[in-house]
Amino acid sequence: MTGRVQEFGSKHTERKLKTVHSYLGAFTTALKKQAFELLYVDACAGSGASKAKGDEKQGQLLDVDEITVGSAIRALQVDTPFDKYLFNDKKQSNINSLKSIVDSQFKDLSDRVSYSKLDANAALLDLCRITNWKKSRAVVFVDPFGLQIEFSALQALANTNAVDLWYLVPVHAMSRQVKKDGGVLKDGGTSVDKALGTSRWRETVAAEEEETEGLFGKLEPSIKKVANAEWFERVAIDQLKSIFKGGVVDEALPLGRNGLHEFSLVFACANPSVKANDLAKKLAKAVLK
Repeated sequence: MTGRVQEFGSKHTERKLKTVHSYLGAFTTALKKQAFELLYVDACAGSGASKAKGDEKQGQLLDVDEITVGSAIRALQVDTPFDKYLFNDKKQSNINSLKSIVDSQFKDLSDRVSYSKLDANAALLDLCRITNWKKSRAVVFVDPFGLQIEFSALQALANTNAVDLWYLVPVHAMSRQVKKDGGVLKDGGTSVDKALGTSRWRETVAAEEEETEGLFGKLEPSIKKVANAEWFERVAIDQLKSIFKGGVVDEALPLGRNGLHEFSLVFACANPSVKANDLAKKLAKAVLK
């Protein structure tokens, strides 16, 4: 594979990508006989390939088997292709890398691919604004490095009534904004507010433990943080359920390096049609197992 190889992730990256790729194949197969224009949108597309940190030894070339093919390229590999692909990334070097791979390895699909170099939120808002959703259906993959994605962009996707969303929720980054005593970091807390579309989460991030004996023998309550990654996963799913009319799958996929729960891969369906969202959630649950 030609193109720029990014350095991030580990085995959990491959698991995430396989899950989404399996869904894409099932999605296009299920809808291929319908009249809709099918779109695949990768809001944080990257360069098209990555390697785990520390994989490359000094002075040695990385073996091709150690390179992980990215989500955008995998979307082009599904047996029944999409009608259109939108790859977005803020870095021009990543866009150049994607173009190079597409032009060299997917010439038959290159006229279906468009690129944008925008903030992911802006790219998603533009998508929702310019697409005719009565004639289109889309799978949108949102895979941020941190707390960049704002709830307003997710709300816009939900309002289309036509998008299936795979969202890698940065639950560890959210949890890190809460101190051990339940205090919330100022700037980080604001970022979590924007990501979740609410500040109500702040009210329950800590709980009183059993009273402990203080300095002068007086029993004093102890406050402890309860807002861990799993806790934020539940909050995020509940928030998505409040806007996605087709529902959200409760079974999220926890992901992270070395057993750490850093992200939760969550599926949400915007389509209010019972027949459509039942199928979408059935397919999503199957690939999440």
